[in-house]
Amino acid sequence: MLKINVTNLRRFFEVVNACESSVQLIVAEREPEELRGNGFVQNLLLGTQNGVTKLSITTSSDKDTVKLIRFMMEDGIANDEATGSALVSVA
Repeated sequence: MLKINVTNLRRFFEVVNACESSVQLIVAEREPEELRGNGFVQNLLLGTQNGVTKLSITTSSDKDTVKLIRFMMEDGIANDEATGSALVSVA
Protein backbone atom coordinates (compact mmCIF):
# COMPACT_ATOMS: atom_id res chain seq x y z
CA MET A 1 0.00 0.00 0.00
CA LEU A 2 1.20 3.51 -0.84
CA LYS A 3 0.19 6.46 1.30
CA ILE A 4 0.66 9.61 -0.73
CA ASN A 5 0.07 13.34 -0.62
CA VAL A 6 -0.77 14.74 -4.06
CA THR A 7 -0.59 18.41 -5.02
CA ASN A 8 -1.30 17.91 -8.75
CA LEU A 9 -4.26 15.53 -9.05
CA ARG A 10 -4.71 16.02 -12.80
CA ARG A 11 -1.16 14.87 -13.50
CA PHE A 12 -1.53 12.09 -10.92
CA PHE A 13 -4.59 10.75 -12.76
CA GLU A 14 -2.69 10.87 -16.07
CA VAL A 15 -0.07 8.58 -14.50
CA VAL A 16 -2.72 6.33 -12.90
CA ASN A 17 -4.63 6.00 -16.19
CA ALA A 18 -1.39 5.03 -17.97
CA CYS A 19 -0.75 2.17 -15.53
CA GLU A 20 -0.91 -1.34 -16.95
CA SER A 21 -2.79 -2.91 -14.03
CA SER A 22 -5.31 -2.07 -11.36
CA VAL A 23 -4.74 0.94 -9.09
CA GLN A 24 -7.15 0.88 -6.19
CA LEU A 25 -8.07 3.68 -3.83
CA ILE A 26 -8.32 2.50 -0.23
CA VAL A 27 -11.28 4.06 1.56
CA ALA A 28 -11.92 3.52 5.27
CA GLU A 29 -14.70 1.03 6.01
CA ARG A 30 -15.37 0.36 2.32
CA GLU A 31 -14.17 -1.94 -0.39
CA PRO A 32 -11.22 -0.58 -2.42
CA GLU A 33 -12.33 1.49 -5.42
CA GLU A 34 -10.68 1.11 -8.84
CA LEU A 35 -9.04 4.44 -9.65
CA ARG A 36 -7.56 3.70 -13.08
CA GLY A 37 -9.96 4.91 -15.76
CA ASN A 38 -12.65 5.75 -13.18
CA GLY A 39 -13.80 9.22 -14.26
CA PHE A 40 -16.45 9.42 -11.56
CA VAL A 41 -14.04 8.94 -8.65
CA GLN A 42 -11.36 11.07 -10.31
CA ASN A 43 -13.77 13.97 -10.87
CA LEU A 44 -15.06 13.64 -7.32
CA LEU A 45 -11.53 13.94 -5.94
CA LEU A 46 -10.71 16.84 -8.27
CA GLY A 47 -13.84 18.67 -7.13
CA THR A 48 -12.90 18.37 -3.48
CA GLN A 49 -9.18 19.13 -3.73
CA ASN A 50 -7.98 22.12 -1.78
CA GLY A 51 -4.18 22.03 -1.60
CA VAL A 52 -2.81 18.60 -0.78
CA THR A 53 -4.93 15.48 -1.21
CA LYS A 54 -3.96 12.50 0.95
CA LEU A 55 -4.61 9.11 -0.65
CA SER A 56 -3.94 5.48 0.16
CA ILE A 57 -3.62 3.28 -2.91
CA THR A 58 -2.57 -0.22 -3.89
CA THR A 59 -1.23 -1.42 -7.21
CA SER A 60 -1.12 -4.82 -8.85
CA SER A 61 2.15 -4.26 -10.68
CA ASP A 62 5.65 -3.43 -9.51
CA LYS A 63 6.12 -1.32 -12.67
CA ASP A 64 3.05 0.73 -11.77
CA THR A 65 4.29 1.18 -8.22
CA VAL A 66 7.59 2.55 -9.56
CA LYS A 67 5.71 4.92 -11.91
CA LEU A 68 3.65 6.26 -9.02
CA ILE A 69 6.64 6.67 -6.71
CA ARG A 70 8.50 8.47 -9.50
CA PHE A 71 5.49 10.79 -9.92
CA MET A 72 5.44 11.49 -6.20
CA MET A 73 9.13 12.40 -6.22
CA GLU A 74 8.43 14.97 -8.94
CA ASP A 75 5.01 16.25 -7.80
CA GLY A 76 5.09 20.00 -7.22
CA ILE A 77 8.23 20.60 -9.29
CA ALA A 78 6.11 21.31 -12.37
CA ASN A 79 4.60 24.20 -10.43
CA ASP A 80 7.98 26.07 -10.43
CA GLU A 81 8.92 24.79 -7.00
CA ALA A 82 12.44 23.76 -6.19
CA THR A 83 11.17 20.75 -4.28
CA GLY A 84 7.85 18.95 -4.31
CA SER A 85 5.59 18.81 -1.30
CA ALA A 86 4.53 15.25 -2.00
CA LEU A 87 5.35 12.53 0.46
CA VAL A 88 5.08 8.82 -0.08
CA SER A 89 5.32 5.90 2.29
CA VAL A 90 5.08 2.26 1.39
CA ALA A 91 3.57 -0.29 3.73
